[in-house]
Formats: sequence, C-alpha cells, structure tokens
Amino acid sequence: MYTISGKTIMINDPELLRDILVKDFNSFPDHINNFHFGSSPLSKMLFFMPGDQRWKRARNIITPGFTSGKLRAMMTHITDNVDRFVDRLTQYEQTGKVIDMRKYMGAYTMDNMGACAFGIELNSLENPDHPVLTNVKKLLDPPLTVAVMISAFFCGLARLLGSEPFDLRAAQYFTDLTKSIIDERKHHNKYLQNDKYQKRTDFIQLMLDAEKSDEDLGYDTSGAVDDEVPDSETSMNKRPVGILTPEEITANCLSFFMAGYDTTSSALTHALHNLCQNPDCQQRLYEELRDCNDMSPETVFRLKYLDAVINETLRLAPSFVRLFRTCVQDYKLGNTGITIPADTAVLISSYAIQRDPQYWPNPDQFQPDRFLKPTHDQYAYLPAAPVLILDSAWSARQKLYRLFMVI
Repeated sequence: MYTISGKTIMINDPELLRDILVKDFNSFPDHINNFHFGSSPLSKMLFFMPGDQRWKRARNIITPGFTSGKLRAMMTHITDNVDRFVDRLTQYEQTGKVIDMRKYMGAYTMDNMGACAFGIELNSLENPDHPVLTNVKKLLDPPLTVAVMISAFFCGLARLLGSEPFDLRAAQYFTDLTKSIIDERKHHNKYLQNDKYQKRTDFIQLMLDAEKSDEDLGYDTSGAVDDEVPDSETSMNKRPVGILTPEEITANCLSFFMAGYDTTSSALTHALHNLCQNPDCQQRLYEELRDCNDMSPETVFRLKYLDAVINETLRLAPSFVRLFRTCVQDYKLGNTGITIPADTAVLISSYAIQRDPQYWPNPDQFQPDRFLKPTHDQYAYLPAAPVLILDSAWSARQKLYRLFMVI
C-alpha cells in the first residue's frame, strides 16, 4: 500500500516476522528513515539511529549498561519511589477518595525515569512544575505544528527548509543538564575510585563507566537474570570500546522517558484494571506475593504468575500497537513470491497479531495462564521488537518490580 510518506507493506505472519526481525535483520536494520529531527539530539537515540556502523558502535557501548548487576543496583531508586507511592495510596484508601490511577501511575513512573536516567529526585506529584518535567513534556509531546507535520510527511522538504519539529530550548536544557551532571560526577567520583556504594547508579553514571566491566566496578554479578536481554551473556559482558559523547548520553537519557514513561505507566494501569475486572486472578497473584518472603529484585523477576500477568496485559494492550522496519535492499519475502523493494516501510501490527484467534484462543479474554505453559508462536507476541530495543530488558524488569511493590 502507499502512504503519504512512501511505500508500505503490512506483515503479520509469525514465520515471516521471524525472518524480518532476526534471521534477515541486515535487510531491515532501520526503524524510521522518513522523519526529520532537526538539530535536536533526539536523532542520536539508539532507537532512531539508522542501523549502520554508528548504531553498532553506540549499541556496543550501551549494551553492557543493561547487565543484571547494574540493573539490580538501579532498583534501589525504584524501591525508594514506590515506598512514597504506596504511602500516598494508603492515605487515599483510608479516606475513600476516588483517584485517577493513570495520572498517579504516570507521576510514579516519571519519578523513576528521572532517578534512573539523570539521578534526579522529581517527586512530580508535589512538584509538577519541575523543569525536568516541563521540558521533557515539551520534547515528548510536542504540539501538532506545521513544522511537525512537514518533518513527519515531507522530510526532504523539512531538511531543505531547516524545519525544527522539537522545542530547541527544551533540548538545550537537557544538553546543559547532562553536561553539568557529567562534570560534577567526574569531579566527585575521582575521589571515590570504584566505591559503588557512594556512587550514583543511573544511566549517566553507567555511560561514564562504560569502559569498565561489572567486576571492575564492584557490581554484584551473582544470580544473573538476563533471560529477557536480547544478547547472549558473552555479548553482554564484553568490554566496550569507547564511550558515548555528551550529546549521545543526553539523547539516550531522553530515550528512558520516551521508551519507558508512557509504556510503563500504561502497562501498570492496564494490569491493575485487568486484575480488578478478574478477582480470581487478583487473588491468585496476591497469594503468590504473600508467600514471597524475599523482596529482592532477582526473586521478584522469577515470580511466574506475576510475570504472566504482565505478559497477558501487554498482549491485550501492547506498548506499541504498531512496529515499523525499513527495508534497505530488495528482499524476497519467504516463499510468497513477493519481493519487497528497497526503501519500503514494513508495518507490523502487534495489536492485531496478539488478538488473532489463530494464535490465541479466546483472544479478548484476560487469561494469564496462557503464559505459564506457553504454546503460542514466539513471533505472535511482540510487545517490543526482539533485536533492537535494549530498553525491553530494563522495562520488563521494572514493570515486574513496580507491580509487585504496589500490590
């Protein structure tokens, strides 16, 4: 089919998706190649970079930041925020006040994003005008202006006109914030050497420490839980070459908000709604959590029914209802006799395939049991693309941990 921005083909067959997303990934390395980002640093996000050598370099640097030891260390920030969040919910429970859980989950998630990306305590419910909050909203939810429309549908013209779809003052705020944090960390950390108990553990610090291994930095690598991470353990522990530039760190800190804020808060809100609508599932999850004496992250990540609740929630309401890939060379599509021309966009409707009765019996019903002993095709469940989204490991774990703590 043809869209205003070019040729597009929709593919929802699991066998073909396996080839596109994994086996023949070299033919579909790009997410988006028809959007003009202007001079903002957002184009340097790993998610938006073309799958060339620059992308490979950035990914090789960022990947070691998602090992179990480092993710476990970052969970401290989530624990602190969830304590405040639960205290607030307890107050509402006592007064019987009706609240908008989507709003409160959004604020709770934003607090965690700020702590885990920049090491900043936002407390967004009490400080809605915090400059981090106001500026990140300007970048991630820009108004629908002529510049945005031209950049989205006529990127060539946008480049010619020098269109700026994003608020440059907001982008500059995060550039300056990242630079000041980096300067302060370099000055402070030189006195701490490898004392991880005094260092912050957030994305900026992980990127500053990118040339060091977990063992060098003293992170706990025992009891690794890297099942969700797309790379092998060997790849994850490989020592990277080089570090990210401050602008690249800024862009990928913002990717925490873009990839994690709305997706996580929506998933948690849907999960709570599904549990309220299915009290038998709620009771079963409560009993699993009640019998859990160890609240450590590695234990939480192994709670099977909790994991099934999150997976079933994301099946019914995926974080990304559509996934896009771009074909960079002429490609023969399996045994279909179809050849996809280069520069064709591939549209994958994860929402449609995850509610297809061919792969999911009673597809509109909330049934977490289907993930306890899964029989579905691996590529009929695509809450995130299996290769590129490094944040999927981080996002999946924080969803589990947050839901556990709230319940």
